[in-house]
Amino acid sequence: MLESRITILGVGNLLLQDEGVGVHAIQALQKCSLPEGVELIDGGTAGVDLLPYVSEAKQIIVIDAVKGGTEPGAIYRLTPEVLGQFKEQALSLHQVGFLEVLQMAERLGKRPERTIIFGVEPQVIDWGIELTPPVQAVLPRLVELVLEEVERWLQE
Repeated sequence: MLESRITILGVGNLLLQDEGVGVHAIQALQKCSLPEGVELIDGGTAGVDLLPYVSEAKQIIVIDAVKGGTEPGAIYRLTPEVLGQFKEQALSLHQVGFLEVLQMAERLGKRPERTIIFGVEPQVIDWGIELTPPVQAVLPRLVELVLEEVERWLQE
């Protein structure tokens, strides 16, 4: 069995509209033809239960809803270091949990060699299973950006 070189992890709650954008992105990526060595994971709201996936990943791309204070549907590309700088401003809806999982993996000596977070600015975080129009509209571009990142990493 081929070992995964790149893990793509989508996190979020599908029952809270735009908060589920990471999982929606994984569902869209499942319909794409991915290169060998790329693993897709629907992390949902697993939190600390994601540790085995994160600690075993060589390189990881995380997709999540991110509150950065810009217009709904804005797409962010962040490193964990940048994400951590905005901790007090609640930049990411799952930020503390994911950063803590990353720190746990580091303490185990198993932090991924490279981590990038793609976030989408949510419009509504409330009960509902559909993404809002501005977030739904950027989903294809988000998938495209993730695939471009994967190609870049595979060429290095």
